[in-house]
Amino acid sequence: MAAKNERDASAVPSRMQRFASLVLTDDRDQRRAITMVLTTTALYSVCLALLAFGVLYGVFPIERIGVLALLLALAGPVFYAIIRSGLNLRFSEPKLAFPQALVAQSMIALAYTVCGPVHSATIIFMAVVTVYGMFDMSMRRVRLVLLYTLAVMALVMAWKVHTDPQVYQGPLEIMYFAMMATSLTAISLLSMLVSKMRKRLRSQKDELAQALARIQIAATHDELTGLANRRHMIALLGEHITRRSRGGPGFAVALADIDHFKNVNDTHGHRVGDEALMTFAHLARVQLRSADLVARWGGEEFLILLPETNPPGEPNRAVERLRAALAMASASDHVPDLRIAFSTGLTRYIDGEPIDDMIERADRALYAAKDAGRNRTVTV
Repeated sequence: MAAKNERDASAVPSRMQRFASLVLTDDRDQRRAITMVLTTTALYSVCLALLAFGVLYGVFPIERIGVLALLLALAGPVFYAIIRSGLNLRFSEPKLAFPQALVAQSMIALAYTVCGPVHSATIIFMAVVTVYGMFDMSMRRVRLVLLYTLAVMALVMAWKVHTDPQVYQGPLEIMYFAMMATSLTAISLLSMLVSKMRKRLRSQKDELAQALARIQIAATHDELTGLANRRHMIALLGEHITRRSRGGPGFAVALADIDHFKNVNDTHGHRVGDEALMTFAHLARVQLRSADLVARWGGEEFLILLPETNPPGEPNRAVERLRAALAMASASDHVPDLRIAFSTGLTRYIDGEPIDDMIERADRALYAAKDAGRNRTVTV
């Protein structure tokens, strides 16, 4: 019985998550837009309750507020259906804050005409709509909503003063309009400031993200060649060793050293030497397999990580393909006839051994390749 209760308790969050996904979707931006719509719908519900209260206590007749009640009942569900179905994603402003604000202000203007003796109380809702809009509308759209609201209310007030002067008295309506225009303008100006701050913060956030990306690249990649640096390659080797310990594929490493690189620098200068290193890096990216990883190990040394294929192949094939490509390519634009070659020590990872032991074994093989005449690979 206790176990059953535990299962039921653990099932509650998953049911709640499924319900939230059903109502709000799993898309973060869509959820935020739907949440705003549902909040607005709750406010519409409050307004409907106030209308019902007014009818119940004879503040205004039911036939006068019928159209307004229908619009209040439909506005929220219509916008919810548009956003929940994804139709809003076809518009430049998917949150639909601008059309929702226009609809809300229009219904408030309508409420102003039908609420009789309590009509002035409806003005406060216009401020609420303007405040809501400050978080999702651009400065231009905030201004448009303000101008639309003031124009519509000026017409509504003038019309009601003309048709119902006993309830909508001219001097009072002028005062109401002046107070409404002042407060809405102030809120709109605040909205514009918030919009500007939000835009600036978004820009700063993007700049920070770009700076962090550059720092990450600088911390893990060699500045000259763009290859992974020694520190990053050690981390990658650690990941492959961990994967191997869990039954993953094995791998080999090749420690490559450009032959007679000091002579290149001494004869042609460091700029040509740098171009030779960049040529090696470029051709390594082109000639090696997509799964292979290359790092600048230090100076003219490079470490190549060669994951084992399925079925296992000969890891030296990719290295020899790179060797052949370098023999055909000019190492420098400034010295078109310059060619470079490299010696390689290649070894497979032995299960359970430390990284340093594997690298030391590849280093010994590299020196053996140099002693054997360079421009070749020695495998141990």
